[in-house]
Amino acid sequence: MSVEADGFNASALFKELEQGLNDKDAVAKAIKAVNAIIIITLKNKEGKEQSWVLDMKKEGSIKKVDGAPPKGDVQLLLKDADFVKLANGKANGQKLFMNGKLKVKGNMMKATSVESVFKQLDPRAKAKL
Repeated sequence: MSVEADGFNASALFKELEQGLNDKDAVAKAIKAVNAIIIITLKNKEGKEQSWVLDMKKEGSIKKVDGAPPKGDVQLLLKDADFVKLANGKANGQKLFMNGKLKVKGNMMKATSVESVFKQLDPRAKAKL
């Protein structure tokens, strides 16, 4: 099943992340560092919601969820555009949170590790090396 969702700019990022998850060494490091199931719920310009499950506890996988998201260690809720900025390092998670643009349900400490997951598993970062 594809991780891409129509109408969500973040789809391309999830696709890249999925490719990054093919690097088993990077995945092992990310799982060790994060050790959490992270639910990312985004809302696009049309007001449509879509969730993804980032398993950084056991599998080292990302899956698109149809319907209500399962329970994870932490859930991040934000706009599609803000997530894209966050994943690309153009927005600060703490600032988004403080400004009410990022809502966190669950383990707050696990939420802070999401940015590092994208940095570690980003195939573009490895291409620059």
